[in-house]
Amino acid sequence: MSQDSRLRVLRWSLYAISSVVFVEFLGGFFVNSMALISDAAHASFDAITTFWLLYATGLSMKPPDANHTYGHEKIETLGGQFGGMALLGVAGLLFYYSVTRLLEGATITKELTSVALLAVIYTMCVDVFRMKILSKAGEHSLSVKADFFHALADFSSTITALIGVTASSLGYTVGDALSSLVLSTFLGFLSVRLIYRTSLELSDISSASEYQMVQSILESVDGVKGFKGLRMRKAGSKLYVDATILLSSSIDVEKAHGIASFVEEKIRRSIGKAVVTIHCEPAKEELPLEQKIDRIVSANERVKGVHKIISTTTDQGTFLTLHIETDPSLTLSEAHEVSQKIEKGIERSFPNIRETTVHLESYPEADKGQMVREETDLRKISQILALNPNIRKVSSVRVYLSERNKHVDITCSFTGTDPMDKVHREVSVIERQIKQSIGECTVTIHPEPF
Repeated sequence: MSQDSRLRVLRWSLYAISSVVFVEFLGGFFVNSMALISDAAHASFDAITTFWLLYATGLSMKPPDANHTYGHEKIETLGGQFGGMALLGVAGLLFYYSVTRLLEGATITKELTSVALLAVIYTMCVDVFRMKILSKAGEHSLSVKADFFHALADFSSTITALIGVTASSLGYTVGDALSSLVLSTFLGFLSVRLIYRTSLELSDISSASEYQMVQSILESVDGVKGFKGLRMRKAGSKLYVDATILLSSSIDVEKAHGIASFVEEKIRRSIGKAVVTIHCEPAKEELPLEQKIDRIVSANERVKGVHKIISTTTDQGTFLTLHIETDPSLTLSEAHEVSQKIEKGIERSFPNIRETTVHLESYPEADKGQMVREETDLRKISQILALNPNIRKVSSVRVYLSERNKHVDITCSFTGTDPMDKVHREVSVIERQIKQSIGECTVTIHPEPF
């Protein structure tokens, strides 16, 4: 349903209930019926509520501005609170007059009973009209749905007024005053409840069940390692949700944004009309020492690579050694400056490491090579592999030359249930046999389960 349609329905409801206030107050005054006047006061409660619902719906169409960054929904809450306070005073006044009439034995003017009955019948027709137009639109708007329930409550109070007027016209003189007592008490209850609810909303209260729902969503999404700073506040019909989710520091920005968007959409689907803002932060992960050192070293732009990170704990403390690769064009002084920065960074981050020793290397350039198709080498390698009883299958054998070395790459299969240390021993034997057969070379064997 469009915003204009909702405004039109609420506007017709306001016109209808305003006419009821006029008719019942006028009828109650002429007939001297406190029941009618009490029902008119209840109708005025609905009229004020409908007015603020209409006003708030109109304001909600306006986008947030510099003065109202969260929108204008709180105006409805403030209006409801002021209206509730005013009607609480009216309810107290009606209750006082009802008790006075009971004590004095005053009753309605019987000659004008028909006027009172007509006013009540008119009110009931208006209530039915309001319930009919509001029920159709209530599925698409919380404001319209709220006004529908007010119309339903007004219809119930009108029946109470009808009973009181009828009882008084039939000779039960206390009927009118008793009906007025019931209606004024009901009106006071509605006023207090409205004041209480609006006060809670103005204090930024949120539903405990909705909080737990959002909490369970944040705990169940894959990739979210935790959350903090979950805050929820209600403004009018909107619920604002803010939270910070903790993600792995190894994921990129695009993936982090995708997870945050997924969380926002899941919360909106679960709790309805909500404005959700999710912020991402890296989680404090307990990484192995080698990975932590790698991150510190790799953060230096002049380092091209790091390897052989070894930490050894002795009775004199922990000692760390590592190899870093730098640009070959750097001088020794420049490379030494890089190593000093790395050592100081490690010392700041890991005060328990007594000493760090950095081995400097130049970054190796990629070798240019060519494939070797010498049948002699391939035949010798194939014979060595065929004679090994533990090899179940040979998938590939490659021999190629670089500027500095000859390389042999082999992929072969062993029994999948063999222990890894046994396979490693067999691979080492094969590597040794190949080097003895074809000369010095770099042999790399990739074992696979058969």
